[in-house]
Amino acid sequence: MADALRIEHLSKTFPGQSALVDVDLDVAAGEVHALVGQNGSGKSTLIKVLAGYHQPDPGASAWANGEPLTLGDGDAAAAAGIRFVHQDLGLIGNLSTVENIALTVGYTTGFGGKIRWREEVRRAREAMDALGLGSIDVKKPVDSLPPSQKTAVAIARAISGWEEGANLLVLDEPTATLPGADVERLFEVIHRLKERGVSILYVSHHLDEVFELADRVTVLRDAHKIATVPVAGLDHDGLVELIVGHRIEAATASVFGSQASSVLRVRDLHGGNVHGIDLDVHEGEIVGLAGITGSGREHVLELIAGQLPRDEGDVVVDGRVIKNFDPRSAIDAGIAFVPADRKVRGTVGPMTVRENLTLSDLTPHFVAGRLRHRREREETHSWIARLSIKTPGPEAAIGALSGGNQQKVMFGKALRLTPKVLLLAEPTQGIDIGAKDQIHALVDQAAQEGVATFVASTDTDELVRLCHRVLVIVDGQIVAEISGSDITAETIEHTQLQTSRRSA
Repeated sequence: MADALRIEHLSKTFPGQSALVDVDLDVAAGEVHALVGQNGSGKSTLIKVLAGYHQPDPGASAWANGEPLTLGDGDAAAAAGIRFVHQDLGLIGNLSTVENIALTVGYTTGFGGKIRWREEVRRAREAMDALGLGSIDVKKPVDSLPPSQKTAVAIARAISGWEEGANLLVLDEPTATLPGADVERLFEVIHRLKERGVSILYVSHHLDEVFELADRVTVLRDAHKIATVPVAGLDHDGLVELIVGHRIEAATASVFGSQASSVLRVRDLHGGNVHGIDLDVHEGEIVGLAGITGSGREHVLELIAGQLPRDEGDVVVDGRVIKNFDPRSAIDAGIAFVPADRKVRGTVGPMTVRENLTLSDLTPHFVAGRLRHRREREETHSWIARLSIKTPGPEAAIGALSGGNQQKVMFGKALRLTPKVLLLAEPTQGIDIGAKDQIHALVDQAAQEGVATFVASTDTDELVRLCHRVLVIVDGQIVAEISGSDITAETIEHTQLQTSRRSA
C-alpha cells in the first residue's frame, strides 16, 4: 500500500535563515506518525508548506497515496485528502457544531435553495458519533463546549466529506491548552480514527503523548531531519537526546531554608472564583499552585497582579499593603506577572522584540522627554544574550520567533523590572523540552537571587521540578499544602482529585 504522504528533499529558506534543509518525511497508511523537535526546529514550517501557507524552495517532491502532490498548494493538499487541525482550531464560537461542519463541507439544500436543517443535524450527529461523542448537543454554540469537545468538533469538521480509503489528518499541538482529563478524552478520539484506518501526522511537544499514540516518530533539529524511528524502540531519555542533541539531566527543586522572610503575604483574597485565599511566599522560595480547571487556579495570580478586580482582601509585598488593585500599582510594589496566554496577553504581535521586551517600563530610556531607541536596543541585546533568545535581532517581529523564544522575551520583560515577587502562569505551556529546561533554569536563578516566585501550572511534573511547596486549590480555596519530599506528581494529582470529590 502506498504511503499516505511522502516528502523528499524539502528545503525552505527565509531571508537570513534556513527553516528546513533537505528534509524527508514519510507517513505510512494507517499509522500515527509523530513529528517532534524544539521550537525553531522546522516543524511549523513543514506543516505550513504542506498546508500551502509557504512555498518550498526548488527541488522538493511529494506524493499523497502514491500520487504526485504539489507542495505549497493548499487546494492540492485538500484534493489529496489531507486535512489540518491547527492549535487555534479555527472554529466559529457563536455557531453550533452543525454550522461549523456545514461551513466546511457545504450545506445540503432542497427546493428553492432552502437549507435542509434536519439533514445537517443528522450529518453532524453521525460525525460526532463516529468519534465516540454522540452525546454532544450539536445545536449548541461550540463556545459552550469543554476544550476536548471543541477539539473533537474541529477534527470532525476536518474529516467530514472524506472519501473512503487512505487519508491524512495533521494534528498540530492538539493538546497544547487542554487540561489532563480532556487530553485522555482526545486520545480516545485519536484511537478511534486510527481504527478507521486514518493516517495521522501528530505534532507535539509532549513526549508522553508520542509514546502513548505514535507508531513512529520523526525528529527535526535546527532545520534538519535527525531521525525517523519506531517508538517501540525508544525510551524517554533517548528521544530527548535526539531532540536536543545531548542528554538533559533530571533536576529537582533545591532545599529551601524556612528562616527566610516573607515577601508576599495574601490574606482573605476574594475575586473571580477565588474565595478567601491566604498564602505566603518567602524570599527565594518557589511556591506552586495546583488545581483542576475551574478550581480558581487561573484567577489567583491575576488577582495578586491587579489584572482581575478584587472584591476584598489584602496583598502585602515586603510589609507594604497594595491599596489600589491595578497592574501599575502591582508593578510599583515589585510584582512582575507572566501570563499564560503569551499571544493574547503576553506579547504584542505587530511589535518587535525590542518593543515587547522594554514595554514593561520605558522610563530608563527617556532622556529630555525623548525615547532613545539606541538605549533600548542596547538593553535588548543584553537580554537576548542573557536569556539565549534565538532571534535575528532586536528589530525582528515577535511573531517570527518560536514559542519558546517568545516566552523568553516575556521573562525578560518581567525580570528587567527587578521584581521582588514573580508570578508565573503556565510558564512552559506549548514550548519544547529544550526551551522548557532553559525556562526552569531562569526560574531557579531568580529564586537564588532572592525573588519570591509563585507558579500556577497544570503540569504536575513542572511543579515537582521547581517548587519548594505546592498549594492545592479547590472551589476557590486552598485545601492542602504539599512540601519537601512529599511533592510528587502522584501526590499532587491524587490530592486534587480527592479534595475535588469531597467538595462535589
